[in-house]
Amino acid sequence: MTHERAVPDAADAVRPLELFFDLVFVFTITQVASILAAAPTLLSLRRVAVLLVIIWWMYSGYAWLTNALDLDRTGPRLLLLTGTAGFFLMSMVVPKAAGTGRWALIFGASYLLVVTVHLVGFIGTSGHLGIIRIGPLNLASALVVLAAGLVPPHARLWLWTLAAAMEVMTPLVTGVAKFAVGAGHFVERHGLAVIIVLGESIAEVGAATSRETNVTTSIVGSLLALVLSAEMWWLYFDREERESEARLERVPADRRPRVAVYSFGYAYYLIILGIAVAAVGMEKAIDEFHHSSQHLAALLLPLGICLYLVGLACFHRTLAGNWTRPRLTAVLAVAALVTPAALWNSGAVALATAALVLLALIAWESGQVRRTAVGGGPAHPARDPGGSPSTRRV
Repeated sequence: MTHERAVPDAADAVRPLELFFDLVFVFTITQVASILAAAPTLLSLRRVAVLLVIIWWMYSGYAWLTNALDLDRTGPRLLLLTGTAGFFLMSMVVPKAAGTGRWALIFGASYLLVVTVHLVGFIGTSGHLGIIRIGPLNLASALVVLAAGLVPPHARLWLWTLAAAMEVMTPLVTGVAKFAVGAGHFVERHGLAVIIVLGESIAEVGAATSRETNVTTSIVGSLLALVLSAEMWWLYFDREERESEARLERVPADRRPRVAVYSFGYAYYLIILGIAVAAVGMEKAIDEFHHSSQHLAALLLPLGICLYLVGLACFHRTLAGNWTRPRLTAVLAVAALVTPAALWNSGAVALATAALVLLALIAWESGQVRRTAVGGGPAHPARDPGGSPSTRRV
């Protein structure tokens, strides 16, 4: 039996304190991405992917928490601000956490604070029955992250990987049926995370580009990066975000938490990772704007965009019940066209090629929408994640 919470009207919209929390969280993501920007190697890429699992999973946990908290009260506000402080401390030390054990211990202690606040926050809400099952495993993973500060640097990543695996598996082991999801607030909250990550990423690219002495590289490179970021924004916010709320609302209440975990947890991780990696890839493409590059840095741009598109496709699949084939086709196009452009031509050609591929995808999807409108309905009606035909045309 599920324990559904009656979401108050005030919780249907994201509160200013939540936005403040999101801004601090996104700074943490930027700091994680800086690890890859400083050393674009396979080891750094793995480190970023693992750390982002750890960080994203608890951000998503806080989205579930604020869906249940009354932030008009002083106690919950102070609790969320304490969690914000934990994320801020993590952001300060995460670029150094792979080095000396002292910084890794501070990172682990900050993460343990974030997890503890999350657990305490759920006690007293209608989600307390769910957190009783998930909370101890979250604490266990946080203790593993803390313990990583006690081992040599070469072994630290393995403990972080273990903690990340524990977090990813926890909902599958314990289930999330005891939680409740208010669709409007949930979708808006995660959408804000995407738009802030995109905005912060292009700001980082702009800051890096402004240091260029070559006028062409500085202006054209920054504009191409802006176009790419705008296209990534378009692919999610033009229709996907708006329709995801209606789709999540249609899912029966007892299955909605599970669907929310798959869509806004697992699939969204790929979206956020894709944005972060693509942003670093844009910086590296601008660094090699007039030259080819045979290093891993050249692959970060197509890799990030591919991760983003795959994440969008998985997100759509979990909510609508069908794959977006044009986006999966675009993944192949990015891999086949942008990768060789980056490796054997120049960063400028790689950026322009990526922008053209995404532009073609947007044009195709816009034309598909017009054809659907003229035809009176979609050729393949969307299905809810449980497999039953949708009752409302999207």
